[in-house]
Amino acid sequence: MPQTINVSTYELLVKPIIDSPASPNRTVIQGYFLTIANPSFSNLEIQLTFKARTPNFNSSSFAAFWDVDGNNDQLPIPGGLGCVKTFRFKLPFLDTGLFLLLPDVTNSQVVANRNTEIRGYVRLSITNASPLPGLGNKRTLLLSAQQRGTFLPQGNTLPPTSGDFDQLSYSLPLASGASEVTLETDVRSTTPVINLPRRQEIFDAIEKEPSLLSSISSDPFVQRISELNSDEQRQMLNVLLERFDVKAEAVQLSS
Repeated sequence: MPQTINVSTYELLVKPIIDSPASPNRTVIQGYFLTIANPSFSNLEIQLTFKARTPNFNSSSFAAFWDVDGNNDQLPIPGGLGCVKTFRFKLPFLDTGLFLLLPDVTNSQVVANRNTEIRGYVRLSITNASPLPGLGNKRTLLLSAQQRGTFLPQGNTLPPTSGDFDQLSYSLPLASGASEVTLETDVRSTTPVINLPRRQEIFDAIEKEPSLLSSISSDPFVQRISELNSDEQRQMLNVLLERFDVKAEAVQLSS
């Protein structure tokens, strides 16, 4: 069964910095940013659960995004209880993504009302992972949590096209006390299709730097391969690549 941990607290804000029409009455818009890195050769599915009680998520509009490739893919907002919102998304092997939970400023009333204040805590689990020799059912992540925000120019209740904007950014302490966490997860029985570089590119890179694999990942399986000489690494990877080719072809034929 996947293990779940507390990650950090969070706070969403769209508020005036002072409760007065007099200067300074700038509006601050603040969101939560969580960077998640996957240092293994295993593809992962991540689950984040946000808890908020007083006030809960029904008090204001918000939006969630998951970004691995720079496209900031927007995630659907789950229904159900206003005090719990859960998101799931994919994190490929050796990749890093950024999760964003933000006040929905595309809703003009959110900024004009200046009355968003949602705070709570975040829980994380790896709901499943692709199999990898030597790893068993445990996978490691690197986490970094931040609050980031923007101060609108003086007197503006809607984001203007130009003006005196200011930014804020501060790191949040992680509940584990460390950026690196290792969690138990469910391992899928099916092998994913992995898009690898051309075989000769891999071999050329190994011949140029035999210790290359040890710097890519700390997985025990990869570390064992990196201890072989370049010829032995070529032979081992040639066998692995042939197996990937066969399984990829089998997947295509069965689809």
